[in-house]
Amino acid sequence: MAIDLQWLERVIERRKKETGEEGVRLHPPAMVKEVLDFLRVREKEEGVFVDMTVGTGGHALAILQANPKVTVIGIDRDAASLEVAAERLADYADRVTLIHGDMRDIQRLLGQVGIDRVDGCLIDPGLSLWQIDSKRGFSFLDDAPLDMRMDQSSQLTAQSLLQTLSADELEHLFFQAGERRSDARRIAQTIVKERNRSGGIPTARALAELIVQVKGVRGGRIHPATKVFLALRMAVNEEIDSLRVGILESSKVLKRGGRFVVLTYQSLEDKTVKETFAALAQPLKEGEERPMLTILTKDPIRPSYQERRQNPRSRSCKLRAAERIR
Repeated sequence: MAIDLQWLERVIERRKKETGEEGVRLHPPAMVKEVLDFLRVREKEEGVFVDMTVGTGGHALAILQANPKVTVIGIDRDAASLEVAAERLADYADRVTLIHGDMRDIQRLLGQVGIDRVDGCLIDPGLSLWQIDSKRGFSFLDDAPLDMRMDQSSQLTAQSLLQTLSADELEHLFFQAGERRSDARRIAQTIVKERNRSGGIPTARALAELIVQVKGVRGGRIHPATKVFLALRMAVNEEIDSLRVGILESSKVLKRGGRFVVLTYQSLEDKTVKETFAALAQPLKEGEERPMLTILTKDPIRPSYQERRQNPRSRSCKLRAAERIR
């Protein structure tokens, strides 16, 4: 297993032309020490770890640096992110395999590279700084269409949701992401009125400005449009279903004693992980005496005070871990 070096050379050359010498913004990965400890990366004489949302490669890099005898398989739906990861992990190309795909298909994807069992799995579904800068409508400041697709080959975009969902459906979507019911209703109704008046909301910036008009500018560090953008992104990318099914499917490829670590950044994600781990910690079939997993974190682990100061993007992170016992 390794990155194709000829492909990597072409990627690096093209990316230099696209980004110049400054390159792209890369944020530090969250809770690296805790991830490495729970996965027991340093203890392995050899091993295979799967970063199921490898993104731009931050955690994969930490795993490779922590133990020179382990290999990493990185999976991601965002093909462009994989190119950034390949460049970032170039010094470890002989120990990395990157796969474009959906973590819900982990068994099939691992089968393509001849792997059926692994020592550990990691999911970190957070949005990267690189994706925020990618002009796909993730940023409130984007004068770009409301795309929000991580996989550019998929059909559904945030723009199509805003154009086709009813006011009630939009309200439910925003409420599920944590928006207050009254605000969710007013925002949804305003969106429908605007699309009836002008034909639609053209850009991410225009949507953010419309939400500010509805909610008003409030104090605090969270932008008024944060939860609406989160709701649209999660719906476009089926993030909650992907998280739930990804955990279920990847539990099947863990070796006995293999570890699972999941990082989440908002309450609906954490609730999904907690409930899915709990289901796998119960016997799956009548008559089975032992469950698939044992939960290692009764309550989620939070970043240290020092990390929150050094890496403010980690402040909302929660870590849950489990181990396969059957």
